[in-house]
Amino acid sequence: MTHSETKIAILILSAGASNRMGSTTKQLLPWRDTTLLGNAIRSAKQTSCNTVAIVLGSHANTIQKQVEDEKVQIVFNKNWKSGLGSSISCGISALEKNKMKYEAVLILLVDQPFIDTAYLNLLITNYLNSSNGIIATNYFDKAGVPAIFDKTYFSELKELNTDQGARDLLKKYAKEVILLDPEGKARDMDTLDDYYKALKYLK
Repeated sequence: MTHSETKIAILILSAGASNRMGSTTKQLLPWRDTTLLGNAIRSAKQTSCNTVAIVLGSHANTIQKQVEDEKVQIVFNKNWKSGLGSSISCGISALEKNKMKYEAVLILLVDQPFIDTAYLNLLITNYLNSSNGIIATNYFDKAGVPAIFDKTYFSELKELNTDQGARDLLKKYAKEVILLDPEGKARDMDTLDDYYKALKYLK
């Protein structure tokens, strides 16, 4: 696959305040030789996708300074307190303003550091080789992100405005979804305890 063959944008959701982390800015927690956000950007940029965009909200100015040299599109969600849905909506709206006419978007969370380029490319390959419009991650027979949505779903993604993210949309179109097994890579981090456990697992 080449970049010209995959008119897919990757949208990294990184706007939340991470209240369960206390005063810590989760996006900037150290991970390997970078941060959680840096790790997500690296994994995304090593795929065959055309564009990597990041949705920022809480601590936006601080986080932006950390990624200014990454050559990624920065999207600011002024309604980030409304939750993941508003960030997806904001991100899709921004991508549609680009000159590139994307065929699909791959939505990725910043706090799933074990999601790597290999898994993202697996999602992409399944999308390109299938007539299904949604390729999602299998969470005990429930669909979740990372997930790829064909452009035919962009209008509905832009209508999201709650903390449910794309969950309801994935349920609505369950028959059109291909589920992939993340093989343990989809664990996320909501608390500092989750983060420290992940660091131990990493070692």
